[in-house]
Amino acid sequence: MENMTQRWNTAVAEAGLSDPGLAENYRELAIRDIMSKGVITATSSDTILSAARKMSENSVSCVVVVDDGHVTGILTQNDVLQAVASEDPDFHRQKVSERMSSPVEVIAVDRSVIEAGQIMEAKGIKRLPVADGRKLMGIVTQTDITRGLLSLTSLRYVADIMSRNITTVSAETTVAEAARIMCSHHVSSIVAVHQERLAGILTEKDLLKQVAALSKNPMQTRVADVMSFPVLSVPPSYSILSATKQMEKMHIHRLVIVDGKKVCGIVTQTDIMRAMRSELARKEQERLALIAQLGDLVHHLATDLQQLQDFLQWIPGLSASPHESAGAPDTPESVAPSAAR
Repeated sequence: MENMTQRWNTAVAEAGLSDPGLAENYRELAIRDIMSKGVITATSSDTILSAARKMSENSVSCVVVVDDGHVTGILTQNDVLQAVASEDPDFHRQKVSERMSSPVEVIAVDRSVIEAGQIMEAKGIKRLPVADGRKLMGIVTQTDITRGLLSLTSLRYVADIMSRNITTVSAETTVAEAARIMCSHHVSSIVAVHQERLAGILTEKDLLKQVAALSKNPMQTRVADVMSFPVLSVPPSYSILSATKQMEKMHIHRLVIVDGKKVCGIVTQTDIMRAMRSELARKEQERLALIAQLGDLVHHLATDLQQLQDFLQWIPGLSASPHESAGAPDTPESVAPSAAR
């Protein structure tokens, strides 16, 4: 039995699972445990300007569109980016219904966090309204999922997960042109440079707050006028946990990675969440492999016990019980009555 215990401990160590129940933890973590309940809403008949101001004033990246008590769509910073890139100087007067995503992906309040992450990655989205039946209960974002799952992984440095393909633009470029580049490259931010040096970063949030919400003409506004600067940057050796805490503290969704004076990458919440999902999937595979090894060990134990039983059958005096063996020696119980007499 000691040998079997050693074999089991060895299997656990080889799988790298100090806590074999880790995978169970993330599967039990439900949306209701991490979602944000204060949801900013709009109606489909509201203007883009009105919705943009709501997002800006409440520091949120989207508004859930609700008509007659039902979720009918969602308007995000990216939708506002698309409006800015359209070069329509009156884009802010458009109706929310013209720019919102509809129908919208909704997740049930009792679904798991890992399921929400899978839906976001598969659909290429960053937030999900949460509903109980048809009733809007809250919203879950990449930030919520990152916060909920990060403690369950062993991820370490931003260099391991950062995006190395960096999209740049001159700080003198118009906002409309920068928005078109962001749309064509499918990125939510773009690095602004001046004389080949890092000058700032232009994000969807900047376009929302500094252009859309203020009704500025994107064709007459320079990137330098609305970009975020100075840029918060970290070295490649920065820990993922620290990066996540920094983004949450600063209410930002990305960090520029700088090695010396050279920009070498960007890490976003999307990068972190994707890496966490990959890590958790690896842990799940290890858990299943561990269960398979346990099954093999149990099978071998049962076989060993059967072989032991078969072997004992060949030992004289052990193949039959004392009552069935005529030559069996007296037991203490059998001699006790005669001694009493």
